[in-house]
Amino acid sequence: MSEPQRVRNELSGTVNGNAIQAGAIHGDVVFWAPTSPESEELQRRLEQRQRRILDAEDAQAAEIERRCEQYLKRLRWGRRAAVIMLPFAIPGVVMLSAHGWILSGWQGRWGLFGLPVCALGLYSLAFSTWVIKRAEAGKPIKIPPRTPWSR
Repeated sequence: MSEPQRVRNELSGTVNGNAIQAGAIHGDVVFWAPTSPESEELQRRLEQRQRRILDAEDAQAAEIERRCEQYLKRLRWGRRAAVIMLPFAIPGVVMLSAHGWILSGWQGRWGLFGLPVCALGLYSLAFSTWVIKRAEAGKPIKIPPRTPWSR
C-alpha cells in the first residue's frame, strides 16, 4: 500500500477580516459578517443620498436639454420670420440706393423702413442658421440665460 499524500494548507502573516485559501472553488462564495444597526443605518442613508444626487443630476440634464430645444425652436421661428421679412425690406433699400438716398413720400418711408429691417433680417438669418447648424453637428452652443419675458 502506498502512503497517503500529505496536504498542507498554511496561512501566515496578519489577517484582519475574512480570508480564504483554496485550490479550486465551484459555486458561490459568500462572506457574511454581522453588522451593527448603526452601520446598517449609515449604509442606508449613504445609498439614499447617492440616489438623490443622481436624480438631481438627471433632472438638471433634462432641464438643460429642454431649454436647448426651446432655444433652437425660437431660432427656427426667427429664421422663418427673417426669410419672410427680407423680400419686403430689400426693395426699399434698393430704391434708396438707386435714387441717391433722396426719396420723398411713401418710397422714402419704405426705404427708411427697409434699411434697418433688412440689416436685422440678414443678421438674424445668418446667426440663427449658424447656431442651428452647430447644434445639429453636436457642437456646444451657448444658451442665453432665462429672462422674465422668455418662456
